[in-house]
Amino acid sequence: MLLTRTLLAATITVASAAFALAETSTDVTIQNGNRAVPATVVVPDGEGPFPAVVINHGHGGGRQENGGLGRIASALAEQGILSVRMDFPGSGDSTEPFTEGYLSNMISDSNASLAYVLENYEVDAERLGIFGYSMGGRIALTIAGTADQPYKAVALLAPSADPGGPMSVAFMGGQAEYDRLYAEASGPQGYATYTTQFGQIQQLSKRWYDEMTASEPLDAIGNFSGPMLILHGDQDTVVPASVAEMVKAAYPAATLTTIPDADHGYGFYSDQPKVTETVDTSIATFFAENL
Repeated sequence: MLLTRTLLAATITVASAAFALAETSTDVTIQNGNRAVPATVVVPDGEGPFPAVVINHGHGGGRQENGGLGRIASALAEQGILSVRMDFPGSGDSTEPFTEGYLSNMISDSNASLAYVLENYEVDAERLGIFGYSMGGRIALTIAGTADQPYKAVALLAPSADPGGPMSVAFMGGQAEYDRLYAEASGPQGYATYTTQFGQIQQLSKRWYDEMTASEPLDAIGNFSGPMLILHGDQDTVVPASVAEMVKAAYPAATLTTIPDADHGYGFYSDQPKVTETVDTSIATFFAENL
């Protein structure tokens, strides 16, 4: 794995009455093999080494998620926790085609982002956490279930954790439409053109479909033994409550918390101050108490 040490696009110092600590937010490019991964590292003021959290975004959402993941990073910085969040292939500022945004590449980019902050920042390697939203939750669970993974705590927001990905069938409009898209992806061009319910046009590769079908994110969760937080909105119809309950059943030590009035946007794409506060505070407090 080849990691670029420093490519700084922007450095911003934020000091707000809402936060007890200032933070430095720096955009970087992480070279993961032949893939350039745009990322943002947020460092709290003060002396390191800091605990650190790797933040994984949802399907097609990008590392900003309309500002939502930046707010979570700031809430972590308030607790003295460094964070890194990245754009997966085809999302956000990534210059890679969306066809490269399949599970194994996303997992690799998440791991490369952790390696980058361990190499370039004052990070306590014994105090690491991982957070995932929606598809990012699937990635976080898969990584957490890997033997010898380094994470001490896991937080999940509406994790896409269904075995084999049947939830994708519903998301894409049912079995007939899913089968049509898969057949298109299996054709000469190697991808299907899919328009999400949110209006995004995506090119999903055959490998995306095959890896989702093969994915069993809870099968090896016994390799993880630390604290886990699962957050789920009571209005979320994209990731059903049954999926959050499935994660809880597979990992009984987890804490499952329902967020009132939250749909799958979780205040990232709507003006819901109470939802936003619950999400940000719950995640930051969880990691502060467990790292």
